[in-house]
Amino acid sequence: MDTRIAGVRDTLSLCAAVVLGTVLAPQIAFVGLPVAAAGIAGLMYRGRAAFAASAVVAGVVAVGVVRPSDALFAVPVLAAVMLTVWMLPKRPVQAVAGALIAVLALASVGIDAFLARAAGSTLPATVAKEADSLVAALKKSMGSSASADLLRQLHDAARTIASAWPSAYFQSAVFVGILVIAAVAWASSKTENPLDVPPLSRLDLTPHVLWAFVGGLLLLATSYGSFSAAGVLGIVGLNLVLCARTLFFLQGVSVSAGLLDRAGVGSGGRILALAALTVLDALTLVISFTGLLDFWINFRRLPRDGVVPVAPEPSTRRW
Repeated sequence: MDTRIAGVRDTLSLCAAVVLGTVLAPQIAFVGLPVAAAGIAGLMYRGRAAFAASAVVAGVVAVGVVRPSDALFAVPVLAAVMLTVWMLPKRPVQAVAGALIAVLALASVGIDAFLARAAGSTLPATVAKEADSLVAALKKSMGSSASADLLRQLHDAARTIASAWPSAYFQSAVFVGILVIAAVAWASSKTENPLDVPPLSRLDLTPHVLWAFVGGLLLLATSYGSFSAAGVLGIVGLNLVLCARTLFFLQGVSVSAGLLDRAGVGSGGRILALAALTVLDALTLVISFTGLLDFWINFRRLPRDGVVPVAPEPSTRRW
């Protein structure tokens, strides 16, 4: 009887987590989606998929009541999360994560484009206006002390921000997607059949991500031509390079986590070190460059292409 009561209690708690996460997802995706994903995984991996689906529907209905437009984001994203939970035990983690990230990015672009259209504008125009507003605020704060060269640099920065908005959505989707996969892996670890998801220190992206970088560089090179489509090709190339840089950064972080594991650094020290490296990369790109080099150097001596390096050092840490 006690086991039965505990089962009902766990089911209700997980359903509540799914509903809460779904409601939070449109406004705070990096919090709401991992919470919802953990609840969905906890239910589905215990054979209670019907409860998971019902909780998602209840959450979407609540979202629609509070703010109808948010349902345009919640429906495809929560459907993708449920599909992710279902596919992870059956398909490679990187393939499932890639599909999830694509849905997250497209859903975010879609809802923002819809809202911009409802306001009588377009998404690129809205982003450009926000970038110009930011530059105007910086100019005002600097006053007359700003030099003409600095003002020109600010103007160029605003144009770059306005052109790079697609990569910003991709970067956000990657961050949220990683949190969702980690939440699902954590929830599965509480069941009888935990998922075989590699820890951050063993994450090794497919080398196919290099094609985005190469293609971006080629398009940037062609943008210096004098033909009419040069500017558009340059924007596409810039966004491809920035998207590739995000993946290189992720690979570099995993390399850093592996080295910290090997050095025996504790969880608290790992968090502080990775946070410091993130700030350092924003200034110097050193972690992103490390991730790029890792595709050739293989700093962690991970098995690749069927070749197992001598004396590999596995990690038992999870996400």
